[in-house]
Amino acid sequence: MYIKQYLEDNSISIYKVANSALVAYPTVFNIVNGKVDILNCALGVVKKIADALNLTIDELLTLCDKNHSFNLFRSEQCHLVNRIGEIDYVIDLLEKKKIDYYWKLDMKAEAFYLLAMLDYLSKRNDLPKCTEYDEIRRYKLEKPVFPADTELSEMLLGKDAQQEALNHAIPEFLNFNIVECEIING
Repeated sequence: MYIKQYLEDNSISIYKVANSALVAYPTVFNIVNGKVDILNCALGVVKKIADALNLTIDELLTLCDKNHSFNLFRSEQCHLVNRIGEIDYVIDLLEKKKIDYYWKLDMKAEAFYLLAMLDYLSKRNDLPKCTEYDEIRRYKLEKPVFPADTELSEMLLGKDAQQEALNHAIPEFLNFNIVECEIING
């Protein structure tokens, strides 16, 4: 649920959204607070809210996705690279402007992850570095984000899995405070 954070980050009140969209305040309140699944709302209501936020319907749905997690996102990206290939992944990433998409939605971790993936795959395949995102490269996450299994490994194996992950992290990801050790399988 990124919608609540998106509103806070952009200093937009639920009341303002409801007023601008001409949608009942309780409806917007319940969507923002996860009490109502936006997928169960009438398309007309969803369109009005998206328009009030200057978003597409797809962008609004992404912000309201209850099942979205960064760990799932990073796993999906790795599977996609392995399924379609490194070069096709880079082309798809740039053509669809996915980094811009997540950056616009204030989904920084996802935007940084995709930019790190772009930089990593470009380097691996001797492609020129895409300078379009140099401004975003000036930022990074406040705290390191580790793979989901790192904490579990520490509990089960009793060793410092975070330090080990940091030691094996791919530099392009570490630039954004994302600890990623393996993208390409086999």
